[in-house]
Order: sequence, then structure tokens, then C-alpha cells
Amino acid sequence: MSEEIIKLFYSYSRKDLDMRNALEDHLAALREANRIQTWHDLELEAGTEWEPAILNKLNTADIILLLVSRNFIASKYCYGTELKRAIARHNEGTARVIPIILSSCDWNQPYVPFSKLNVLPTHAKPIKSWADPDDAFTIVAQKIRETVDQLIAKKQAEQQALGQERLRQEQLRQQQAAEAERSEQQELERQRLAADDLKSDRSIDYKPLRDLLKTGKWKEADEETAKRMLEVAGRQGWLRVEDIQQFPCTDLRTIDQLWVKYGDGKFGFSVQKKIWQRCGSPQEDNKQWKKFGVEVGWRSRGIMGMGSSWIRYSDVTFDTSAPEGHLPLWANVGNDGVLFGFCLGGRLAWVGCRVVGYLFSRTDL
Repeated sequence: MSEEIIKLFYSYSRKDLDMRNALEDHLAALREANRIQTWHDLELEAGTEWEPAILNKLNTADIILLLVSRNFIASKYCYGTELKRAIARHNEGTARVIPIILSSCDWNQPYVPFSKLNVLPTHAKPIKSWADPDDAFTIVAQKIRETVDQLIAKKQAEQQALGQERLRQEQLRQQQAAEAERSEQQELERQRLAADDLKSDRSIDYKPLRDLLKTGKWKEADEETAKRMLEVAGRQGWLRVEDIQQFPCTDLRTIDQLWVKYGDGKFGFSVQKKIWQRCGSPQEDNKQWKKFGVEVGWRSRGIMGMGSSWIRYSDVTFDTSAPEGHLPLWANVGNDGVLFGFCLGGRLAWVGCRVVGYLFSRTDL
């Protein structure tokens, strides 16, 4: 925590300059310790408008020292302007006013603005009345030091409280921002779900597929895709070329769009089609078809071009680290043409390049 410096303002008559200088000397230890910063009118710079400068210092001081004497009371500016503003700030709680009785004068009257304040030195005995004025100044300096310590402790407590409040406000702001972001994400998710086109020409319910894809359950989604495609075609076991040719455009697009959307553009029939086209749009079991298999990760790359083979279903990568176009495999699809085999539930299933070729050749995909 940074060290606080208390600002002191001297309100005095220049006729009491020697007394003010003596008090300034007694406060030297506090000043040198950077506990206080004193100011008086003799510090005005040449060419400065004196009254605005004095009032500025008076309005920003933490402690206002009233050096009371007959000269002070007789001064219209000290007793009028400065004293009036000092008492106002004292009553507001923005400054501490300490009257210091320098010499005998009739100050202890109800109509004197500072008469209700505790004055220094002890028992309000004027400093000039002491056998050794330094004894009086020492007591005054000690009391001022106590007040300075109190104000520093108060400022530090206020700074700590302010810091805690700022921290609380920042935490609240972050919490509100997080809640707003969460609400926004929920709304976007709601809109996204609402925007999912789950149309089907065969009255197929694609919500389970969407939910599996949404939660990243890729293997279950692949199996669900195969089941729904068989359901659309009214088939069991696998799809034939004619099933692909007659597969409703609406259902094909629904399945593809769900995979593309929740796979962040990495999965889906349309993604696989682009890779298939880059590989020469193979329609039969040839090098281009094997190249396509390697590109989408359905076929191992082998070593130096040798030993490449179609992967088993147990070797399929069901997460987002999979190659582009790796999913869906639409398991249990077709045995029309010898291509690659994989195990599903311990049963060998075959996917033919002609079936895949007919699917990717469709212009509505």
C-alpha cells in the first residue's frame, strides 16, 4: 500500500510569521519523513493570482491549522474568508481544523466559529504565555502528529476498502459478462438448433442424429446415420446402387448438412465428394479409388507405397483429429463391388466403390 502524505495549510496573519516559522521547525521531522506536506502563502510563485491559489490549497488540505492571535482575528481575510471556508470543510468532514492559540485574545466566545473545537496547546494556554514556548510547540507538534497518524490510517483504510470495492465490482462485471456471454451462447445455440433443417420425405426423425453430432458422439452418430439411411430406403443390411439412385434429395441433404455443421465443415457427404472429385471421381476399384481411401483415412498409407490396405471399423477415428472427410462411413452400406471391408459388431461389412460413386455423382449433394 502506498504511503499517504497529509497536506497541511497554515491560516495565519503575517504579523505572526515568527510563530508560524517556529511551528514549521517543530513539524520538520514529520515533513522530512514524508508524512506531511505544509503550505503557506509565502510559497506563492511570482505572478500568481494569490486568492485563487490560496483557496485551491485551502480546499485541498487535509489539516487546516488556525494560528489564532489578535492579529488573526483582526485580519478580514484570515478571520473572514479562510476561517469561513475552513469551518465549512470541517463540518463537511473533508478536513480537520486545529486552532492553535498563539497569544492571548478573546476567542472563547459562542459567536467565534472555532470556539467549539478542541484547541491547542494544553488547556488552551497561549504559547506566548509558556515559560518556554518550545514546550508548548512540542505539545502542539505531538498532537498534530497524532492527528496525522489518524488521517493516514483512515486514508489507507479507505484505499483498502476502495480497492476491495473495485475488485468486487470487477468480479461482478466479469460475472455479468460471463452470464451475458453464456446467455448469448444459449440463444445462439437455440437459434442454431431451431435453424437445423430436419426435413424428411420419409417422415424420418433426425433429432437423435443431430443430438449425437452436437455432443460429439461420432461413432454413435455414424451408426445412427446408417440406420436412418436404411430406414429411408426401406432396406436391411446394406444399400444397393438403386437405393442410392432413388434416395430422396431432402433426406440426403438433411443428413449431410448435419454432419457438415456439427463437424465444423470437416465431415459430411459433400466434404467427401470434393475429395473424391480431386482423386478423379473413381467409379471402380482402381488407383484413384485407393487414393481416395487414403485421403479420407479409410485406407492405410502403407510404407513406400506398399502394404496399403482398407482399415477395419475398429480402427476408425471417431473424433475431430480424424482426416477431413473421414466421417460418416455410413456402416452396413452395400456389397456391390469389392472395395474395403470393416468389422461392425463382429460382422464383416463391405462398401462398394460403385455405391459411393453413385452417391457422390449426385448433383443434389
